[in-house]
Formats: sequence, C-alpha cells, structure tokens
Amino acid sequence: MDTLIGISLLPLLIFANFIIINLCKTFPKHILSISGVMIALDTIVTLLYSFTVKEFTTSEKFFLLGIGLSIFIQLTHKVYVMLATFKKMFKHEIGN
Repeated sequence: MDTLIGISLLPLLIFANFIIINLCKTFPKHILSISGVMIALDTIVTLLYSFTVKEFTTSEKFFLLGIGLSIFIQLTHKVYVMLATFKKMFKHEIGN
C-alpha cells in the first residue's frame, strides 16, 4: 500500500512537466536556462510531497520505492514528450 502512496506522486510530477513544456514553448530561445527551473520545480514538488505524506505510511522503504518509480516514469515521460514537442518546434532547423 505504501508503494501506491509513493507512486501517487506521479500526477503532480507530470503536471510539473506540462508547466515546463509550456514554458519552453513560450520562451524557445531560453530553453537551456529553463533546465534549472525544471530541476528546482521537480525537487520542490517531490520534497514537499514526501515530507507531507511520509506521516501516513508504515513502511518507509516501500514508500521510497514508490517515489523512485514515479520519478523514473516521470523522467521517461518528460523525455518522450519533450522530444516530440521539440521536433515540432524546431522542424525548420532540423530539416525534417
């Protein structure tokens, strides 16, 4: 059960992904500087969720397993969506 509580961090991280992707679409010339914002936002969301929900878990190891799985799934989702988005955004520069 604690693993599911840890995995429930995933919707918050995916929401943070969409915020970052929209920032990249809004400011395409500043994509490299948005990486710092991306790391900070993911860290803040993860730490706030972890410290808030840790009180309601019984097994800390399974809770951390769920958080680790949600971070891995979120990073996979982020890479896939950003590659698709940047391919559309910079189509004229790539040549495809």
